[in-house]
Amino acid sequence: MPERLTRVPPLVALIAIAGALMMVPAGKAVADGNASLARIFFYWGLLCLLLAGFVAIAMAGQTRRSSVPGGPFPLLAAIYILLPAVMALPLADALPQLRYVDAWFEMISSFTTTGASMLDLPRRVPNAVHLWRGMAGWLGGLFILSAATALLAPLRLGGYEMIRRNPMKIPRSGAAAGSGMRLRAHTMILLPAFAGLTLALWMLLTMMGVPGFDALMQAMATLSTSGVLPRETLGNIGLGAEVAIFAFLCLALSRRFLPGHGARTRALHRDPEILTAVVLISLMTLFVVARHWAGAFETREGENLPAMGRAAWGAAFTSLSFLTTTGFVNQDWIASRVWSGLTPPGLILMSMALLGGGVATTAGGIKLLRLYSLGRLGRFELMRMIYPSMVVGGNEYDRFLATTAARSAWLFSMVFALTSVVVVALLLFSGMSLETAMIFGVAALTNTGQLVQVAGDLPLYWVLLSDPARVVLALAMILGRLEILVLLAAILDRSRRN
Repeated sequence: MPERLTRVPPLVALIAIAGALMMVPAGKAVADGNASLARIFFYWGLLCLLLAGFVAIAMAGQTRRSSVPGGPFPLLAAIYILLPAVMALPLADALPQLRYVDAWFEMISSFTTTGASMLDLPRRVPNAVHLWRGMAGWLGGLFILSAATALLAPLRLGGYEMIRRNPMKIPRSGAAAGSGMRLRAHTMILLPAFAGLTLALWMLLTMMGVPGFDALMQAMATLSTSGVLPRETLGNIGLGAEVAIFAFLCLALSRRFLPGHGARTRALHRDPEILTAVVLISLMTLFVVARHWAGAFETREGENLPAMGRAAWGAAFTSLSFLTTTGFVNQDWIASRVWSGLTPPGLILMSMALLGGGVATTAGGIKLLRLYSLGRLGRFELMRMIYPSMVVGGNEYDRFLATTAARSAWLFSMVFALTSVVVVALLLFSGMSLETAMIFGVAALTNTGQLVQVAGDLPLYWVLLSDPARVVLALAMILGRLEILVLLAAILDRSRRN
């Protein structure tokens, strides 16, 4: 029987895990003296555990199909739609102001690590609810890491087409059952490192003076790049805490920091993703500081070096945060307006979120390795204009990045752009203006929910959206999280079968 229970569908196992995790906010509510809220989380968690257990026992003896049409997309899409629906049950019961549809959107936002909150006054929400939101984002970050390495990597999808030259051959007889087993095995490999890093950052932030609960939320939001916090912003947590968060955000810049992905002959300082991120953050910081410095001269504050240093740190921290699609905005980014009298250029943060972080990380967006590959292709094409018979040099992987991988990156960029146009068009039909639709569409597809508050002239709020717009953006979050090429692969596979 134990061996049969290990073959239960991943969705059923995740529902059981979600039910077990509901006991944590129940305990937090008990510690805060909120017995009614504790009962809500406890009862829903117990119900989820019972239902998942019954379904697992009922399906344990069944023979699974030998193949799954469409590859991993149906499984992942079902998880990203149905699991948040289960996780929304205690949230809708705990907050009467939220309809179930709103709670479902909130959980999709958290589980896809988008961080688009439907709570208009988060300070009035109990900490146990915020803890559940943060845990949903943390679980979503762990799940996308496991799904990427277990399900997408063998098929050269989800960014792995930029790494692997050839797809792995998986026997079709074990495709269906093997998906759950591979997902479970990769999760057990990644879980100790993911949980250990979260614990380490939590302890560091606590030692630097951040309150324990806030430090836990910030640690989970950083490692999962969800940006889910119990407050509207990161707040004034101090320079030491921001440096610690900055260091851990760097983990989302490259796959090399994942267990099993770090064995490379190339030195760390020559990693394409890290080099691209350093260039982007440096250019972003120089642009923002130069802009504020020019404005400060008009107000006779151009020689205020401490203010210039704070503006530089605010630009570097915020740019890294949005490059990894986390969405933290520190106080120095906001306070730089006092020095120069100019509004911080929020629109540039949209471009940072579009570029995204590393392949096979919790970051969303187009991904840095694709940008690096397109840059190499452009460089060689310019050189061919001078030397038409030139041959691409470098080692095998460098040639792969400048040829086959670059074509894949160009394909993904075009598909991403077309998908953005479709999402924006649907939002326009729901009654939005063009600028607002673009900001919301990019925020959803890049899984950077905090972008709507800083990209425009005035902050925007997810809670003010209409129901049709929420459905469109929820599906856009899932597409952005899974990457659109996975959907295209499923469609092409289905068309070949027909």
